[in-house]
Amino acid sequence: MNDDIAHVNIRWPGMKKARGTQMDCVITKDIRLSPSALQDYSAKLLSGKEQDLVIVAGAVAYADRMVRRKRARGWARHIELTIPVSMPAFWNKPETMTPLLDALEYVSGDQWTIHFVQGPGDTLAKTQTSLDFTLDNYVVLPFSDGLDSFLQWQLLKKETPEFNILRVHTSSRASNNARNALIDGHGDKSDQRLAMPISLAVGAHPEPTYRTRTFLFFVMAALAAHKFKAKKVVIGENGVGMLGPAMIPFGDECPHRTTHPAFTRRLAAFISRVLGSRIEFDHPQLFRTKGQVLAHAVRYGVSGWQKTHSCTRGPRTELDGMPCGVCGGCLLRRTAVHAAGQPDGQYFWNDLSGETLDDCRANASSREMRPSDIDIGVHGIADMSCFAELALPETPSDIFERAAWELIGKADASLADAAKQIKTLATTHANEWSAFRAKFSKNGFVNAC
Repeated sequence: MNDDIAHVNIRWPGMKKARGTQMDCVITKDIRLSPSALQDYSAKLLSGKEQDLVIVAGAVAYADRMVRRKRARGWARHIELTIPVSMPAFWNKPETMTPLLDALEYVSGDQWTIHFVQGPGDTLAKTQTSLDFTLDNYVVLPFSDGLDSFLQWQLLKKETPEFNILRVHTSSRASNNARNALIDGHGDKSDQRLAMPISLAVGAHPEPTYRTRTFLFFVMAALAAHKFKAKKVVIGENGVGMLGPAMIPFGDECPHRTTHPAFTRRLAAFISRVLGSRIEFDHPQLFRTKGQVLAHAVRYGVSGWQKTHSCTRGPRTELDGMPCGVCGGCLLRRTAVHAAGQPDGQYFWNDLSGETLDDCRANASSREMRPSDIDIGVHGIADMSCFAELALPETPSDIFERAAWELIGKADASLADAAKQIKTLATTHANEWSAFRAKFSKNGFVNAC
């Protein structure tokens, strides 16, 4: 066995553990399936191939979370997966395997080897949907607690009222029934939610990079679109969040492409092969900053966005229940709210004119800063600044041309226009970021870093 290859064996209860396996994963124990959530994905029971797709998506996400990167050796891992399916001959065909590996390797930056073996053919969902899906003309929206997905939900309601929206939402610790009810209270309650039917038991210290999170999320959204004959899956991510991390990678990391159109194009090719129907992934906010999306929604009269969540930090960081204010998510949100001319809420580190994070606290009696807090803040500021620096006159034009080529994926007359729009996006972001920083002292934390 090659020590540089991580072997992960996925099996159903009762199946034997594979020899030489480094990690053994039992479906229903390590990959937890919710039959009640899964049944809501269809007015009919899932076919064997569709059930296989659910298992494949969960297995990929589990392996990605459990195999730690050896950063001293570089970013890429070689992950070898064995997955039990009902139709191994179909899954092992090059026509199926090639687009699957293309999507996975592009989004994760890893090398994947997958072996499909015969599974027991267990039925995941025992009954048909308990929800009332009697309408048609559906569109599917991957939905989080974040500002982008909320705004996209409301913009779909305003701009395309003929669509009926199915929101597929995650079931992480950051997403709960109370928050869902709070957010739903500001929208049309007739819009159905579909819960993610898969959760992963990965312990306290899994691999944090988790680039295949959106592979799992978008596969389930595509499955819902297929079953309800939806016209498309709409990704609400703003252009800075979509393109910025791919253009400005951090250190030795693979470019972050989790919502990039080049990834969803590859994913669509794989989904089309498995499900036999072409699922379109639409990115309507591709060339808008978060501030532009918010301003656009406000002009439509959209409200309730204040209840959404953008902070990347969890409740264990002791932030008095507030968003931190300095992580990448918070800084992008704060810049967007300022650019849209809207009043903002309060953050744990609120007034960034303070020279240290302790000076920035909204409540001076709250806990003192830690080295990890400073590191998160510095990286958040760097993320915002690096993409803004692409707007400088000395930036070579081929940076935008390469980004356009990745975006379009082929020689096309639209390449020049795409490059121009990406450069305009960077310029708008730079102006918004500069205006936000100007609110605070030149010696303050946000300007001194």
